[in-house]
Amino acid sequence: MRRDPAVVFLGEDIGAAGGVFKTTVGLFEEFGPVRVRDTPISEQAIVGAAMGAAMTGLRPIAEIMFSDFFAVCWDLVANEIAKSRYMTNGQVSFPLVIRSANGGGARFGAQHSQSIENWAMMIPGLKVVAPSNPADIVGAAGGLDPRSRSGDLLRAEIALRRQGAGSRRRACRQAGDREDPPRGRRRRHRRAR
Repeated sequence: MRRDPAVVFLGEDIGAAGGVFKTTVGLFEEFGPVRVRDTPISEQAIVGAAMGAAMTGLRPIAEIMFSDFFAVCWDLVANEIAKSRYMTNGQVSFPLVIRSANGGGARFGAQHSQSIENWAMMIPGLKVVAPSNPADIVGAAGGLDPRSRSGDLLRAEIALRRQGAGSRRRACRQAGDREDPPRGRRRRHRRAR
């Protein structure tokens, strides 16, 4: 946000409260209420405002508190945001990021614990990013196409906030530049018991 004044952040309780998971602590104080905007509890309004902001040349980051709530704004995401660049032959693009917490294990209940990245992966024009490190998060904000960020975001978001500005510049690259093994071929190594 320091390097690009076109980046704005929209979401519930992301301003003075610092986000429900405290991943936006300090952004409101540093960038003010024009670039870090608290929104009403309406995922459709958040995504719709981000869509409008992107159409006017801004690069919004819209935070949906839990990915389960994508369902209420699916028409905007699937039929408008993801396809508009192709329907207008590149005249209109939506360079926005929709960020959300994803998956279970944090005791938020069944309605806040789904993993919806497989839904989003089926939409032409939408890029789904599940960052594994801060560099992937920074890189996800680039490009002209809309992106949905999901996965275990909390650790990576907090790690990004702890890095200095120089580290962020070095880390800035397009997500997916690194050669990672395909998801189904990754292995987790543990010590034997």
